[in-house]
Amino acid sequence: MNYKQILPLIAAVTVLPAATIAQTNYEGFDFAGPALAGNASGTGWFTGSTWSVSSGGFNVGSGSLDAGDLATAGNHVVSTTNGANIAARRMASAAPSSGEFWASIVVDANGLGGGLTFNNAATGQLNLFSDTFATRARVGFGINGANFFYKLDGASGAPINVSVAGATNAPTLLVAKFDVTNGLFSMWANPTLGGANPTGGTSVASNVAFTRSGATFAGDVSFAGLSANWGGVQLDEVRLGTSFADVTPIPEPSTYAALAGLGVLGLAAVRRRR
Repeated sequence: MNYKQILPLIAAVTVLPAATIAQTNYEGFDFAGPALAGNASGTGWFTGSTWSVSSGGFNVGSGSLDAGDLATAGNHVVSTTNGANIAARRMASAAPSSGEFWASIVVDANGLGGGLTFNNAATGQLNLFSDTFATRARVGFGINGANFFYKLDGASGAPINVSVAGATNAPTLLVAKFDVTNGLFSMWANPTLGGANPTGGTSVASNVAFTRSGATFAGDVSFAGLSANWGGVQLDEVRLGTSFADVTPIPEPSTYAALAGLGVLGLAAVRRRR
């Protein structure tokens, strides 16, 4: 076998699935743009749905943000306006009525603010950093300056609005768990990947009650949204699922092993040819 026969095999392995499991929703912004609005990729979204921008804008940046061991693909998006930048996309189905709902996003806020929100309308107020946050069942989490940030709201009562110090000017993997059955919210920054539950990193919130009178998270939430409070905020790797593993996939060891094996075969073939 000569090296020309080896190369197609190596190319085939490089396009093997990178994730150990299939997440319920995934958006890796695998399109050229230049704008986010009207574009979409990934899986688990409502048929034909694209990203709708209701304030400001987002452009597509080349390549994925580096979030350590997290499996990444496609590109990322960058907010364009020095003000509120808000976009939303409809999920294929609403949030579950029981069990756990998990979400993750990679954020490089560069000292500014950006994150992921959930709401029941594409045109609703999806600004994570706005004081007007009173539409039912809206929740969000992200980074604001040097703080990790989350906001939980329902139909009545004051929203829960919390900042926890520790954010840095680097791409950060944020993971949130909504215990829908018990109405509890938890959040981590840069947790250790590969386990059944989050460990390591920063524990931002642990079992914070988020259900408000007259509204529930389940069934009302059907849109995922991107939020940035200024231009230059980078967002990537939006994932939704029912477990920690769903939203934090890592490359399969078998992929690396196959690549290494083919590399050895390729070198042997080249030597024989010489």
